[in-house]
Amino acid sequence: MMKKIGFYMVAAVLLMTTGCKRDNSVAEDDNSSVYGKWKLSFVGYMDENISPAVFDYSQNDIIYDFKGNNVLVISGEMNSIDDYKGHEKGEYYYKKHPIPPCGPTALCIPQITIGTNTHGIFFGWIFFESYEGGAMHIHTGKGTLMLVKQ
Repeated sequence: MMKKIGFYMVAAVLLMTTGCKRDNSVAEDDNSSVYGKWKLSFVGYMDENISPAVFDYSQNDIIYDFKGNNVLVISGEMNSIDDYKGHEKGEYYYKKHPIPPCGPTALCIPQITIGTNTHGIFFGWIFFESYEGGAMHIHTGKGTLMLVKQ
């Protein structure tokens, strides 16, 4: 199971660093792709020694609820988790940004602001033994949070 998770985290990073094609059919300020409840499943993380690690939160009920009024409510029992790597419980402002212009030196990765921090974001479909469906990956700079649609 850990090898599968590691593979998916590496694949996620590769997807984030590849070229993209801009889809002008979606409004520039469209947050609809993030609306709803998402469960934090895994976090792929790099520590200060650049040692990769995968933290499995799939058994914890940590929910990221993106509401239509640009309010993100994060709930769940993360206090009992040692060295928790996700966002803390609470309410945050969020905004999904349009895909920036692509170029030879610029990655065209959509971004989302949560609170005061801006992160790379992308969507995909995952296949695990316990889940098959939509996934959202939020790249925080040190790691990638993988959330599954509820």
